[in-house]
Amino acid sequence: MMRNWFACELHCHTLHSDGDFSVEELMRTARERLLDGINLTDHNTDSGVIETKAFSSPVVLPGMEWTTYFGHMLVLDCKQYVDWRDAVPDTIDQKMRQVHENGGLCGVAHPFQLGTPICTGGHWDYHVHDWSLVNYIEIFSEGCPFLNSANRRAIALWQSLLDKGYHIAPTFGRDWHRTANNKLLSACTYLLCDGETLTPAKMKQALLSGRTCVSAGPLFYFETANGESVGDTVKSGATDLTFYTDTKRLEALKTGDKMDPETVRLLTNGGEVVLEMPWRGELSATVDLLPGRYYRAELWGKINEKPGQLLAACAAVYTK
Repeated sequence: MMRNWFACELHCHTLHSDGDFSVEELMRTARERLLDGINLTDHNTDSGVIETKAFSSPVVLPGMEWTTYFGHMLVLDCKQYVDWRDAVPDTIDQKMRQVHENGGLCGVAHPFQLGTPICTGGHWDYHVHDWSLVNYIEIFSEGCPFLNSANRRAIALWQSLLDKGYHIAPTFGRDWHRTANNKLLSACTYLLCDGETLTPAKMKQALLSGRTCVSAGPLFYFETANGESVGDTVKSGATDLTFYTDTKRLEALKTGDKMDPETVRLLTNGGEVVLEMPWRGELSATVDLLPGRYYRAELWGKINEKPGQLLAACAAVYTK
């Protein structure tokens, strides 16, 4: 089956917690920003989800943001309520297992956000012993990811977990509360899903399978000659890779932001750069993929004339 990429915002709030959006306003604004799907993740409640059923678009994957003294965790599509109130640093694994037992996904929100007293609990202070229980991590958060120093630490955390053998998807979360003071309106997470239409189940499966691209605007990804892409496990050895950049949504939004891709990088364990090429749109190269490794790609360039910016990072492929 053909797979397609869909633009999604995975961290949204409404009047049901501390957002300024009504559910209707959130849905309308998401459509205006050409988002195919959203996660509704109000703080410690999913009471707004029922209102989303009145709208045909965007697609909504329901959830909530567990908002505790020790960190914020995005819990998606959990079929039964799991009590977050007694979560403490040394019991978070147990809590995540309960979420998974009830069909849910777990994502770490803004792990290096400033904590108390500026944002109580915003910094991730839980003691995770089994990181396979974490499905995704926000490596970009808030609306201007390249200016947020906490994101560099989040990327380093994600890389360190890949180095340890964990398959965890990277995501962007605008932590979207209102339309005011938004920067880089085009930033989002692109999800790679089966078929030509998006559903909540497909959003969930993409996160579970690690099929994501985190972007300030352009969609960026790579494929093998066999059509394998991010999240897949591929054979080691000499492999033809093609890197793609798609700016159609970025251009259609007409935000006024200017993004100039300059460099494509392919990285493996330890952050080693195994391939670096000037960006020329669609690029192809033959790479010797070593067994038992991961390979992930980044797109670098200028944003609004500011050089040396990470425009997009896609999830990894894994070798056998």
